[in-house]
Amino acid sequence: MPGAPARPRVPAGHTRPAYVATLAADEAGEGVPLLLLHAFPLSRRMWRPQLAALAGCCRMLAPDRPGFGESPPLDSPEGAPGPDSAPAGAADAPAAPPLAAAPPGVCRMEDMAAAAVRLLDARGIPAAVVCGLSMGGYVALALYEGFPERVRGLVLADTRAAADDEAGRRRRLESAADVERRGPAAALADTLLPKLLASRGVGGPGGDAGPRAGASGPLRAELLAWLRQEIAAASAGGVAAAQRGMAARPDRSHLLARIEVPALVVAGEEDALIPPAESVRMRDGIAGARLVTIPGAGHLSNLERPLEFNQALREFLAGFAATPGAQG
Repeated sequence: MPGAPARPRVPAGHTRPAYVATLAADEAGEGVPLLLLHAFPLSRRMWRPQLAALAGCCRMLAPDRPGFGESPPLDSPEGAPGPDSAPAGAADAPAAPPLAAAPPGVCRMEDMAAAAVRLLDARGIPAAVVCGLSMGGYVALALYEGFPERVRGLVLADTRAAADDEAGRRRRLESAADVERRGPAAALADTLLPKLLASRGVGGPGGDAGPRAGASGPLRAELLAWLRQEIAAASAGGVAAAQRGMAARPDRSHLLARIEVPALVVAGEEDALIPPAESVRMRDGIAGARLVTIPGAGHLSNLERPLEFNQALREFLAGFAATPGAQG
């Protein structure tokens, strides 16, 4: 699978923002471009069930966001794009505008969105359907707010538009400091893992690649073990910076009424982190949006119930496949 993208050149008249990271990414399939933005504190590997099953209906691009997986953090020397030329057609798309630098140790949702746009530039994709799960949904909304012309559609899965309340922000900041002291495995695994999956692992039948939860227990245990490995492998600096970025994110509820592209909201019926009311609120706030609630799924609905999640994506993407410019 492809690794880090070629570093794009900047079209004349634009300034290269120094905060944009060069992202490692997997790509699969052909058709309408689909940008997959992963959850916290995981990596692009969480999208393997989708990369395996949906290659026949779309061109998927799944990056590691800055500081996660194989992507460098924003403040590392590897994170800044270089002077290499971009693929043909990338210069025709609007470039990421300059953004005021974030405080040290903070990776804002806007920074992640700009890095994703730079990846679209590098792959010659003027606009894509953007699918974000959990923190990926925060980034998807920031991307639409900052770069609406780069978004053909939105899939907001197990996420919310509202900001954290004061107690939630305080918990994130305390968690960020704890991760820096003890590392992600010690600071997060035992407290976060029980909240990521449905309390009763229903799981779907086989057919899609990747870890799945299961009613009988073994597949759920496999998924839990995989998630624990993902958390242990995460960069302490990347995790802490993202925690602070999520704590600092603004309330984007006002943005919902301004969304003018097709939108799908996906919710795990047993999500312990995002109350069902948040998904209903997003569905009601976006004109024409559809809500799909996946039975037996918790916060990571794409992993726990991949068949149902993938079917929801297929049905949503079918509306783009027949439209002009479906290849991106």
